[in-house]
Amino acid sequence: MVKRVLRRILSSSFGNKHKGLIFGRRARAAGLTFVAGDSYFDLEKDNKILRLGSSHTVYLRDMIDNFDHYMNSVVPVKEGLKQITDFSGPRHHRLVGFDEVPFLFPSLTEPYATTQEYLDFAGLQEGNIVLDIGAYSAVTSIIFAQLAGPTGHVYSFEPDESNYKCANSNVEMARKAMGITNITLQRKAIWSHNDGILFSNEGAMGSSAVAITGGGRGEETLIPSTTLESFLNENGITKVDFVKIDIEGGETELLKRSANTLRKLGARLIIEPHRVGGKLNTGECCKLLEAAGYSVHVRDKTPGSEALIEARPH
Repeated sequence: MVKRVLRRILSSSFGNKHKGLIFGRRARAAGLTFVAGDSYFDLEKDNKILRLGSSHTVYLRDMIDNFDHYMNSVVPVKEGLKQITDFSGPRHHRLVGFDEVPFLFPSLTEPYATTQEYLDFAGLQEGNIVLDIGAYSAVTSIIFAQLAGPTGHVYSFEPDESNYKCANSNVEMARKAMGITNITLQRKAIWSHNDGILFSNEGAMGSSAVAITGGGRGEETLIPSTTLESFLNENGITKVDFVKIDIEGGETELLKRSANTLRKLGARLIIEPHRVGGKLNTGECCKLLEAAGYSVHVRDKTPGSEALIEARPH
């Protein structure tokens, strides 16, 4: 309760000034200028401005440390001599590297460089069946679906309400503008049970179960959950070629229940680890995968992302 009260205070204009003192020093050390507005923060370098909503301060440290990574992930908006990349609320952005169409993001974008890391390992082909678990704005789902073609299919899952709305809008746009019709998107969590989970709807990449986030980072609601086994049985799916798992700390919960199932399906996996209780869950995920019969490789960490886990069935 005390932590939640403090979070509300720190999300106020007073809190923004307090954060300005904390993050200002870190920004200056990184060669950036830090400006705290009433509802957003700006990081400035030369004529470039990277903007973040004050409700998403949890990402500010990473954005300071990886300014160029985030700034260059999308085509910035020009205002006079300024170039602005604005993540302070839902808006359309053109991804650098995949800018054929603008995508709607709830806040931060999914850089195409990250998706390319998935693709390098996935080796997707016509007819492949893909699970995108933690779809965020569904950009990865759309790119996967392009490669899987009309005879393949992508099943996508995104529990966060704001993220899901953006994902649904992007899937509809992809249908109309790109002719992509092979995506099934659900607002549901793949979990270790079918009982539903209390979920923190943050409207950003870090949305997760309250049991993992600790709460206080977004509106908390009970959302539907399903085991992977239940979903596969209900939909008559007997083959899966590739699975992306990026569920903000829920990876171990999923793998404890379903690692063996995924291996029996012959699915290749790429997993982004996260910190749970202050500890990165890479080691625990690797142990669960190896015990299920997977060969595991951990990639080097890249800007804006933890080291990815690649898993191939023996």
